[in-house]
Amino acid sequence: MRTLSKYWMLTNDFIQNPYPVLEHIREERPVCEVAMPDGGRAWIITRYEDARAALADPRFSRDINVHYALLSKRLGRQVSPPAEYSNHLANLEPPRHTPLRKAISFAFTPRRAESMRARIGEIAGELLDRMAGRGSADLIAEYADPLPVIVIAELLGASADAWPDFLRWSQALRAYSVDDPAGRLQRNIEELSQCMSGLIAEKERAPGDDLLSALLQADPERKLTHTEILSTGFALISGGNDTTASLLGGVLATLLTHPAERAALLADPQRWTTAMDELIRYVNPIRDALHRVSVAPVEIGGVTIPADEVVVISVMSANHDERRFPDRPEELVLDRPKPPHLSFGHGIHYCSGAHLAKVITEVGAHRLFERLPSIDLAVAPSELRYLQQILARPLAALPARW
Repeated sequence: MRTLSKYWMLTNDFIQNPYPVLEHIREERPVCEVAMPDGGRAWIITRYEDARAALADPRFSRDINVHYALLSKRLGRQVSPPAEYSNHLANLEPPRHTPLRKAISFAFTPRRAESMRARIGEIAGELLDRMAGRGSADLIAEYADPLPVIVIAELLGASADAWPDFLRWSQALRAYSVDDPAGRLQRNIEELSQCMSGLIAEKERAPGDDLLSALLQADPERKLTHTEILSTGFALISGGNDTTASLLGGVLATLLTHPAERAALLADPQRWTTAMDELIRYVNPIRDALHRVSVAPVEIGGVTIPADEVVVISVMSANHDERRFPDRPEELVLDRPKPPHLSFGHGIHYCSGAHLAKVITEVGAHRLFERLPSIDLAVAPSELRYLQQILARPLAALPARW
């Protein structure tokens, strides 16, 4: 293998096909330093067992205030996280994380996700109605991106026609940075904050059968503050929508390029649910877990990571680790026995919306291939391109025809 670029994680070659490089890193330097464009460094963890241990280690903090303290130190100036980002459970650690997790788990149950299955199918059908007569479409722009955001908008209790704004805000928030010279990001944050605040006030006046109403009506021990509910909405619209859209787009692309597996699923609809975990492992909708900061020295994989370091846990690498998946990890094996992928995390930060993401993806993929059985890629698989993002791994486009 050629010598890796100093910024190998940021190169286009890596973005488009990370697996050969990650295999090399797992073998040669499974826990190693990587250079960052700002002149700093981070540490990347690539093997499955190390990644799983790191995800559950409290010395690797997800507390956004810890992240911003380190960022302030590196920038030489004080920066603080917006309230919309600093009050939901993905960006906090115990003790604040614990009551938030309890509240969200209460309102965001697998039963609630399953109860939405029929409605998700209806939304998928409406999107397919718009496309079906044309014979071609970009499945990302017209299907994989809209479907999760419409579902999440309705889950929050917003009207279905609000989804274009939700999608716009979600796409803007993907590019979050402490530097925003034009103020575009700040305007999007303010617009979404105003929308969410208005929606919360509406649900306080007239509760409905939605997530915001469930959070507002929770018993005292599960009660969240207005800011915590607002921040939870931000997390769903940004991270929740983004990662689910990435997952759905990846599953559609995978099944378009695996006709035998697609035919097997369509021949036996009961297999869709059981095959989802293997599809998620193979697709890897998450590039890396949400970054951590070491709050103490940690020895992992035979390497000591010092305190006050950014830590990157490579989910893509862990999900293809030959030590954990000895049977052809680079291939899609639908009947792989209980693949314990790390795409939704592990430990106290395991994704609360994991079940909903799986239901949206399963129903969305099943409905599309059932409705358009002759669908095929409109370009060669080698022409598909992935976008560079910190968290998700979305396709830029997925041209298809039928």
